[in-house]
Amino acid sequence: MATYKVSYFPGKGNAEIIRLALIASGQTFEDERLTREEWIKVKSNSPTKQMPLLTVNGTVYGQSGACARYIARKFGLFGRTPEEELLIDEVYECIVDFQKEIAKVIYEKDDTKKAELKETVMTQHLPRLNEYITLRTKQFGENGYIIGPTMTLADLQLYNTVDQVGDRVDLGVFSAFPDLQKHADLVRSDHKVAEWIKKMPAPQN
Repeated sequence: MATYKVSYFPGKGNAEIIRLALIASGQTFEDERLTREEWIKVKSNSPTKQMPLLTVNGTVYGQSGACARYIARKFGLFGRTPEEELLIDEVYECIVDFQKEIAKVIYEKDDTKKAELKETVMTQHLPRLNEYITLRTKQFGENGYIIGPTMTLADLQLYNTVDQVGDRVDLGVFSAFPDLQKHADLVRSDHKVAEWIKKMPAPQN
């Protein structure tokens, strides 16, 4: 039986999509949360010199997207055909693009520039994401999911983004897009995801 360990700092961050893929797949894993001091001690021995890391049967792997895709492919969260795999990957990368724009807002120190970046997110990037998710759901989704009739990595990726951005009360960017919130609620209602939400350590990021 395979063993899994996800290593990251305390909080959700880039590791949460790996955790969610494991949770939705019904897999048990060690949830290792390292302080920065603990990370410095082991960083030199890691393959990518950055977290998150996924350890599978003692072998350590890096890059959150690669690790999440591996779990999704292995446990049936990556579609039923090569074409569905392509679509799920497309959704994943479109959301990564949106995450990059959100990150610009979060890490901007200048208040004026921060406000300008948030305005761009609200008027350009978020409407584009909403339109895209709506299109793909109508074309290829069933039962409220984006691609196919059951939850996939695409759904987990969107939920993870809505959830983590929602944790930033200073942003409040999704309030004008109830369809994205509704989709996040669908994923949140999955019994495995719901159980994880109840027991996960409080986010510190």
